[in-house]
Amino acid sequence: MPAPIHISRRDLLGRRELISRRQLISRRELISNGTKALISAAIFSKGIEQMAQAKHQTKDRPSTIAARPEGQKVLKPKALKPGDRVAVLCPAGRPHNPASVNRAKAIVEEMGFKPVVGKNALKIYGTMAGTDEERLSDFNDALTDDSIAGIFCVTGGYGALHLVDKIDWDKLKENPKVIAGSDDICHLLLAAYARTGIVSLHAPNMDRISSQQSFDSLKQAVTSKDPLPLVKSNYWGIEASTDGSSEKQARLPDDKWQIAYSYAAVEGTGEGPLMGGNLTALGSLMGTPYQPSFKNAVLFLEDINEDHGVLDRWFTNLYLAGALSEISAVAMGDFENCRTKECFNMYSLEDLFGDRMKELNRPCCFGMPLGQSVRSLTAPIGVNVKLDATKGTITYLESAVS
Repeated sequence: MPAPIHISRRDLLGRRELISRRQLISRRELISNGTKALISAAIFSKGIEQMAQAKHQTKDRPSTIAARPEGQKVLKPKALKPGDRVAVLCPAGRPHNPASVNRAKAIVEEMGFKPVVGKNALKIYGTMAGTDEERLSDFNDALTDDSIAGIFCVTGGYGALHLVDKIDWDKLKENPKVIAGSDDICHLLLAAYARTGIVSLHAPNMDRISSQQSFDSLKQAVTSKDPLPLVKSNYWGIEASTDGSSEKQARLPDDKWQIAYSYAAVEGTGEGPLMGGNLTALGSLMGTPYQPSFKNAVLFLEDINEDHGVLDRWFTNLYLAGALSEISAVAMGDFENCRTKECFNMYSLEDLFGDRMKELNRPCCFGMPLGQSVRSLTAPIGVNVKLDATKGTITYLESAVS
């Protein structure tokens, strides 16, 4: 018979305390796990609710790629008159300094208009001129204010793409207004054309207007009810900015000695609505409800401070999407400070873009004074034009404003 086991009172109390502690830990774990489960369930429920709300909200958003119906007459903003109020806005990046805004005001005044600076133009949110909500507020305020006849953008940068799905485009269609800008602002120009069919103006931003030629071109585009003058391709003075190696701005031509010349990768002519602008912006809108129609368009492209490899990627994106097969012709504008230095793709822009257009057999020429450089002219998106790639000319067939 086994010997009896004797447990002291102290050991018995110790074991009871240990069991009690284990039970306490078990209860704590149970409560903790239960709390985690409740939190997880709440988060999951909230996620489902947000997904349902997002699904409901997207019903109000355009879900297909926009395209102005063929044959529909393009809508034009009213021509600006002396004394008209023009909003001076920063829907993307913040100006380099407050003086840039004063410079923009002076340019608007020199054109004969009254500048109205957006209340958030000098706000700072990262590199942008305020939060999305602040920049959107300035833009929508300008659209809804009947006393504002047009919108001129101060600078490009980054951030305009955040606004395209929040802008009140219906309000713009009710009361078409001049919208002018370039670089990142091109997101807004193309979205405006895609969603409303209203002509918008691709022009150097206020901080990039630095020649009489650019100044006169924008003023004429917003005031004249006649077609704009003939645009002539000319490399003279811009070789340094397009040879793929320079990091300096295009040199000014010597007035005493000039050789005007251009280059056509594919000769021929094309006619249709002028469409395009900044290649990076256009590539960013592909496949979205704010992508404009390419059908029978005369496409023009420009960019600034970008590697050739990146530009090739965007252009190949247009090619793979079938957009380049739909256009009637393409005109290449200024690609200031675009380079091959430290770049994966060492080909020239003429080689990169020209090879694609030769394959598609679409008229294509280079050297158009369109973009953001010192010589750049205003290009109204949506108006009918004729491109003669052989001669290197764009002929406007109608005015930009009504």
